[in-house]
Amino acid sequence: MEAVCVAFKAHQGWVNSVAVLIKSDAPRPVLARRIDLIDSADRSVAEPYHVAGGWDGLTRVPRPTDPVDVIAAGRRQQVASARRALRKMATTIENLDLQWVRAVVLTGRGALGDDLENILRSHAQIHIAEGEAIRDATRTAIAALDIRCIDQDEKNILAAAAREWRCSPAACDERMKAARPATASSWRKEERLVALGAWLNRG
Repeated sequence: MEAVCVAFKAHQGWVNSVAVLIKSDAPRPVLARRIDLIDSADRSVAEPYHVAGGWDGLTRVPRPTDPVDVIAAGRRQQVASARRALRKMATTIENLDLQWVRAVVLTGRGALGDDLENILRSHAQIHIAEGEAIRDATRTAIAALDIRCIDQDEKNILAAAAREWRCSPAACDERMKAARPATASSWRKEERLVALGAWLNRG
Protein backbone atom coordinates (compact mmCIF):
# COMPACT_ATOMS: atom_id res chain seq x y z
CA MET A 1 0.00 0.00 0.00
CA GLU A 2 1.56 3.29 -1.13
CA ALA A 3 1.31 6.46 0.94
CA VAL A 4 -0.15 9.71 -0.40
CA CYS A 5 -0.16 13.37 0.54
CA VAL A 6 -3.36 15.28 -0.27
CA ALA A 7 -3.43 19.05 -0.81
CA PHE A 8 -6.51 21.25 -0.67
CA LYS A 9 -7.32 24.63 -2.21
CA ALA A 10 -10.32 26.31 -0.57
CA HIS A 11 -13.20 28.01 -2.33
CA GLN A 12 -16.53 29.20 -0.93
CA GLY A 13 -18.13 25.97 0.26
CA TRP A 14 -15.82 23.56 -1.54
CA VAL A 15 -12.19 22.57 -2.08
CA ASN A 16 -10.06 21.36 -4.96
CA SER A 17 -8.04 18.35 -3.83
CA VAL A 18 -5.18 16.38 -5.36
CA ALA A 19 -3.46 13.31 -3.90
CA VAL A 20 0.13 12.52 -4.92
CA LEU A 21 2.34 9.56 -4.12
CA ILE A 22 4.88 10.37 -1.42
CA LYS A 23 7.67 8.04 -2.51
CA SER A 24 8.21 9.52 -5.94
CA ASP A 25 11.05 11.56 -7.47
CA ALA A 26 8.50 13.61 -9.44
CA PRO A 27 4.85 14.44 -8.79
CA ARG A 28 2.62 11.44 -9.48
CA PRO A 29 -0.97 12.54 -8.84
CA VAL A 30 -3.32 9.61 -8.34
CA LEU A 31 -6.56 11.41 -7.52
CA ALA A 32 -7.90 14.88 -8.31
CA ARG A 33 -11.40 16.05 -7.54
CA ARG A 34 -13.64 18.84 -6.33
CA ILE A 35 -15.12 18.14 -2.90
CA ASP A 36 -18.24 19.97 -1.80
CA LEU A 37 -17.80 20.63 1.91
CA ILE A 38 -21.25 22.13 2.46
CA ASP A 39 -24.17 19.72 2.26
CA SER A 40 -26.82 22.30 3.13
CA ALA A 41 -28.76 24.80 1.02
CA ASP A 42 -28.90 27.13 4.03
CA ARG A 43 -26.94 30.29 3.20
CA SER A 44 -26.00 30.74 6.85
CA VAL A 45 -24.02 27.49 6.52
CA ALA A 46 -22.70 27.99 3.00
CA GLU A 47 -21.67 31.62 3.55
CA PRO A 48 -22.11 32.67 7.18
CA TYR A 49 -20.04 35.85 6.89
CA HIS A 50 -22.10 37.09 3.94
CA VAL A 51 -25.30 36.47 5.88
CA ALA A 52 -23.90 38.11 9.02
CA GLY A 53 -22.70 41.12 7.03
CA GLY A 54 -25.98 41.61 5.18
CA TRP A 55 -24.94 40.44 1.72
CA ASP A 56 -26.71 38.15 -0.73
CA GLY A 57 -24.21 37.89 -3.54
CA LEU A 58 -23.49 41.52 -4.42
CA THR A 59 -26.86 42.71 -3.13
CA ARG A 60 -27.24 44.41 0.22
CA VAL A 61 -29.88 42.82 2.46
CA PRO A 62 -30.83 43.44 6.11
CA ARG A 63 -28.23 42.22 8.61
CA PRO A 64 -29.29 39.73 11.28
CA THR A 65 -29.51 41.00 14.85
CA ASP A 66 -27.13 38.26 16.02
CA PRO A 67 -24.21 38.16 13.52
CA VAL A 68 -21.80 36.51 15.97
CA ASP A 69 -24.25 33.66 16.59
CA VAL A 70 -24.91 33.29 12.85
CA ILE A 71 -21.20 32.91 12.15
CA ALA A 72 -20.60 30.53 15.05
CA ALA A 73 -23.52 28.27 14.12
CA GLY A 74 -22.59 28.30 10.43
CA ARG A 75 -18.99 27.41 11.10
CA ARG A 76 -19.96 24.56 13.43
CA GLN A 77 -22.09 23.08 10.68
CA GLN A 78 -19.29 23.62 8.16
CA VAL A 79 -16.98 21.54 10.34
CA ALA A 80 -19.54 18.75 10.66
CA SER A 81 -20.13 18.73 6.91
CA ALA A 82 -16.38 18.80 6.14
CA ARG A 83 -15.83 15.83 8.44
CA ARG A 84 -18.42 13.81 6.54
CA ALA A 85 -16.94 14.79 3.17
CA LEU A 86 -13.35 13.99 4.10
CA ARG A 87 -14.30 10.68 5.70
CA LYS A 88 -15.75 9.76 2.31
CA MET A 89 -12.54 10.88 0.62
CA ALA A 90 -10.48 8.79 3.04
CA THR A 91 -12.59 5.76 2.12
CA THR A 92 -12.09 6.46 -1.59
CA ILE A 93 -8.32 6.63 -1.08
CA GLU A 94 -8.34 3.41 0.94
CA ASN A 95 -10.36 1.67 -1.79
CA LEU A 96 -7.58 2.61 -4.24
CA ASP A 97 -5.20 0.61 -1.98
CA LEU A 98 -3.49 3.83 -0.87
CA GLN A 99 -2.72 5.19 2.59
CA TRP A 100 -3.44 8.85 3.31
CA VAL A 101 -0.71 10.00 5.69
CA ARG A 102 -0.19 13.74 5.09
CA ALA A 103 -2.28 16.75 4.12
CA VAL A 104 -1.60 20.29 2.95
CA VAL A 105 -3.93 23.30 3.03
CA LEU A 106 -3.04 26.07 0.59
CA THR A 107 -3.18 29.59 1.97
CA GLY A 108 -2.40 33.08 0.76
CA ARG A 109 -5.52 34.95 -0.33
CA GLY A 110 -5.21 38.27 1.48
CA ALA A 111 -4.87 39.18 5.16
CA LEU A 112 -7.89 38.90 7.43
CA GLY A 113 -8.47 41.64 9.99
CA ASP A 114 -8.97 40.85 13.66
CA ASP A 115 -12.06 43.01 14.27
CA LEU A 116 -15.29 41.25 13.29
CA GLU A 117 -17.30 44.41 12.77
CA ASN A 118 -14.68 45.78 10.38
CA ILE A 119 -14.66 42.47 8.52
CA LEU A 120 -18.44 42.56 8.11
CA ARG A 121 -18.31 46.11 6.72
CA SER A 122 -15.97 45.05 3.89
CA HIS A 123 -17.14 42.72 1.12
CA ALA A 124 -13.50 41.91 0.30
CA GLN A 125 -12.80 40.96 3.92
CA ILE A 126 -15.96 38.87 4.02
CA HIS A 127 -14.70 36.80 1.08
CA ILE A 128 -11.35 36.31 2.82
CA ALA A 129 -13.19 35.26 6.00
CA GLU A 130 -15.32 32.73 4.07
CA GLY A 131 -12.17 31.18 2.63
CA GLU A 132 -10.50 30.99 6.02
CA ALA A 133 -13.61 29.37 7.48
CA ILE A 134 -13.46 26.63 4.83
CA ARG A 135 -9.73 26.16 5.45
CA ASP A 136 -10.37 25.84 9.19
CA ALA A 137 -13.17 23.33 8.59
CA THR A 138 -10.83 21.36 6.32
CA ARG A 139 -8.04 21.37 8.90
CA THR A 140 -10.42 20.22 11.64
CA ALA A 141 -11.77 17.41 9.46
CA ILE A 142 -8.23 16.28 8.63
CA ALA A 143 -7.28 16.31 12.32
CA ALA A 144 -10.31 14.12 13.08
CA LEU A 145 -8.79 11.55 10.69
CA ASP A 146 -5.53 11.70 12.67
CA ILE A 147 -3.60 12.91 9.64
CA ARG A 148 -0.74 15.42 9.91
CA CYS A 149 -1.65 18.68 8.19
CA ILE A 150 0.45 21.73 7.33
CA ASP A 151 -0.21 25.03 5.58
CA GLN A 152 1.49 26.07 2.34
CA ASP A 153 1.44 29.59 0.93
CA GLU A 154 0.25 29.03 -2.62
CA LYS A 155 2.18 32.04 -3.90
CA ASN A 156 5.46 30.23 -3.13
CA ILE A 157 4.68 26.88 -4.75
CA LEU A 158 5.88 27.48 -8.31
CA ALA A 159 9.05 29.23 -7.12
CA ALA A 160 9.83 26.30 -4.82
CA ALA A 161 9.23 23.81 -7.63
CA ALA A 162 11.48 25.87 -9.91
CA ARG A 163 14.28 25.63 -7.35
CA GLU A 164 13.71 21.90 -6.98
CA TRP A 165 13.83 21.25 -10.72
CA ARG A 166 16.21 24.09 -11.66
CA CYS A 167 13.91 25.49 -14.28
CA SER A 168 11.50 28.39 -14.71
CA PRO A 169 8.08 28.42 -13.01
CA ALA A 170 6.47 28.28 -16.46
CA ALA A 171 8.50 25.17 -17.28
CA CYS A 172 7.35 23.59 -14.00
CA ASP A 173 3.73 24.12 -14.97
CA GLU A 174 4.35 22.64 -18.41
CA ARG A 175 5.91 19.61 -16.75
CA MET A 176 2.85 19.22 -14.55
CA LYS A 177 0.51 19.17 -17.55
CA ALA A 178 1.85 15.74 -18.44
CA ALA A 179 1.24 14.44 -14.91
CA ARG A 180 -2.57 14.56 -15.18
CA PRO A 181 -4.08 11.53 -13.42
CA ALA A 182 -6.30 9.34 -15.56
CA THR A 183 -9.29 9.88 -13.26
CA ALA A 184 -9.12 13.70 -13.24
CA SER A 185 -12.15 15.39 -14.77
CA SER A 186 -10.25 18.69 -14.78
CA TRP A 187 -6.54 19.50 -14.86
CA ARG A 188 -6.41 23.28 -14.97
CA LYS A 189 -3.57 25.39 -13.63
CA GLU A 190 -5.15 25.35 -10.18
CA GLU A 191 -5.22 21.56 -9.97
CA ARG A 192 -1.62 21.44 -11.15
CA LEU A 193 -0.62 23.95 -8.47
CA VAL A 194 -2.44 21.94 -5.79
CA ALA A 195 -0.62 18.80 -6.92
CA LEU A 196 2.72 20.59 -6.66
CA GLY A 197 1.78 21.81 -3.18
CA ALA A 198 1.15 18.22 -2.11
CA TRP A 199 4.37 16.92 -3.62
CA LEU A 200 6.59 19.67 -2.19
CA ASN A 201 5.30 18.88 1.31
CA ARG A 202 5.38 15.10 1.00
CA GLY A 203 8.31 14.66 3.39
